[in-house]
Amino acid sequence: MQNRIITTNLNIENEIRLIKSYEAKEKELKELREEKEAELKKLLDNAGLEELEVGAFTIRFTNVVRNNFNTSAFKKKYLELYNSFIKQTNYRKFTIS
Repeated sequence: MQNRIITTNLNIENEIRLIKSYEAKEKELKELREEKEAELKKLLDNAGLEELEVGAFTIRFTNVVRNNFNTSAFKKKYLELYNSFIKQTNYRKFTIS
């Protein structure tokens, strides 16, 4: 048996408004963080450094080489093999619009 929540549309709408306000704050904080990170990256670049110790912190801005598997090219060239390794997954998606 499923749990039932007794609520009103007004309660739900208020909860959604609260979630939306959190999303807006989260976006604002992310933008502020990214601005500060950009300043530190510029500082390291201008100084020609990849690492800098500042008090209790160490900041690093390093080059990373990564090898990625080109799924699109593999799929085009070996479609049957690609399809034999497909794994279907199910999940629940929650959105508010």
